[in-house]
Amino acid sequence: MRRSPLLAVCAQRPPAMPDLGTGNEWQFETQALDPGFAAFEVKALASDKPTISIFDRIGADYDGNGVTASRVAAALRSIGNKAVTVEINSPGGNYFEGVAIYNLLRRHPQAIDVQILGIAASAASIIAMAGDTIAIAHNAEIMIHQAQGVFFGNADDMEGAIPILRKLDGAMVDVYAARTGKAADELLGMMRAETYIGGAEAVKAGFADSVMEREAQMPVYASADSPKDKASLDKFLATKGVSRSERRDLYRAMGVSTPRAADPAPATPRAGDEPEAMSRLLQAMTA
Repeated sequence: MRRSPLLAVCAQRPPAMPDLGTGNEWQFETQALDPGFAAFEVKALASDKPTISIFDRIGADYDGNGVTASRVAAALRSIGNKAVTVEINSPGGNYFEGVAIYNLLRRHPQAIDVQILGIAASAASIIAMAGDTIAIAHNAEIMIHQAQGVFFGNADDMEGAIPILRKLDGAMVDVYAARTGKAADELLGMMRAETYIGGAEAVKAGFADSVMEREAQMPVYASADSPKDKASLDKFLATKGVSRSERRDLYRAMGVSTPRAADPAPATPRAGDEPEAMSRLLQAMTA
């Protein structure tokens, strides 16, 4: 069942969870990120479309790093009544922090547009499902799996852990089902298999709405001193270590003549077509 934009902001939340303590032991994550990787950022608060970047594990670690519900709540308070883009590249982490962040995003009064840039795994995949729209890069992944936890105690304690894990699995299934429309049994099977769902496959399966365009995945930032004609381009490429023969081959492939001090006539039929050729070259240089 697809979410109607802004009409059911508080609906389709995961069901209430039992009291399981602080939740610090519920760290469900892959090893997708480097151990030193950590970033939570709120950008462009003055703009009409602020961005929250979740590039870290979900929940605080022992050093205080990580994306927590309190940090997201503070970011949303700072943003106010504006639409928000949420960028995600996270291996997951604390399930209950993920659920809280999901609910915070769901109740935000304006649209939440999620962009999955790398991986949205485990608890981060729950957060991703909060988007009014979900876009995924063609080479990004969503990963879903069953709840995991570390339990200590006697046989009764071990037996008591099973219904808790089943309840968490059911809550995750509810979230994925609300987004995808898939049957609970199918989703549970995918979770048991620890399924990675990438790009177009995620769109087809209903976990995302669209595959991001290339320009959205890799913005091109034009420099004020970018080369604007053949002579400056030749000088620019030379400073980048491109040999004369390599530059000649490049110009030939583009249909642009090699710059010379005195060239009475274009060397090729398209030598004067500089704007198109320059555009093609700059696109290649920034690809």
